[in-house]
Amino acid sequence: MSQHRKSHGRTHAKTGGPRKRIMIASGVLLALGGVMTLTLQGGSDDTDRATSAKTQVQQSAGDRATEGDAGARGSRAEELKATRREAQKMDQATDAEERASRARAAKTAQTERKRAEQKREAGQKSEAAAEETREKTAAPEKQRQQQEETRAAQGNSGGGSSAGMSADERKLISLLNERRSSMGLPPVEASDDLANQAEQCSARSLAKNALEHCGHEVLFSGGSGNTPEVMIEAWFNSPGHKTALTYGSSTRAGAAIVTNGEGRLVAAINIDY
Repeated sequence: MSQHRKSHGRTHAKTGGPRKRIMIASGVLLALGGVMTLTLQGGSDDTDRATSAKTQVQQSAGDRATEGDAGARGSRAEELKATRREAQKMDQATDAEERASRARAAKTAQTERKRAEQKREAGQKSEAAAEETREKTAAPEKQRQQQEETRAAQGNSGGGSSAGMSADERKLISLLNERRSSMGLPPVEASDDLANQAEQCSARSLAKNALEHCGHEVLFSGGSGNTPEVMIEAWFNSPGHKTALTYGSSTRAGAAIVTNGEGRLVAAINIDY
């Protein structure tokens, strides 16, 4: 018994006893718990740091996305502004072209109206000139016909009678004979045949508004206020006309005075030689 106890006592002395083992085990457990706690705390810190980093990355990505969206919106806004400016320029160009087109159309219409008015006025002037020419042509012919009718009514059959000539026409023959007599030349006898020829030549010259000889006659052109005395004076102041009226061989002469509605006249003495 005593040996066994001693032996048991030595064993306890050697091993430290159960209490010591429990304390050691407890210390081990406490150490393990501390390590696990440290491990858990370290893991938690790592997790937090990872989460924080992830959050920062996500936030940075979101910020970049937001900046990208803002940049895209700004770019689209600039593109929209540019498009609007181009549209405004096109509208302005279109308006300017339309105004220019309307101005050209108005100018063309004005030019056409002016041309039409000028053409109308030219037509009126042409018609008036034609009517005036017809009147000038008709007046001498009408007067000639009236004179012929007067001569026919007086029973004129041609020859030496002066009954068919007007008073001023007979005055021309009388003044001619006075000039011839003063020059020692025989007088000429009034002839209706020669008077008719003188009348036709005077009427033609009056219609053409230019003196045109038809045979052996002298012509005078002027206003209707000219008298036979003025006509004789003008002829005898012209050497060529004076010579034509003062041939010594002349025996007959006929005179005519033709007027128109404008107060113009042409006179003629047709004389043989």
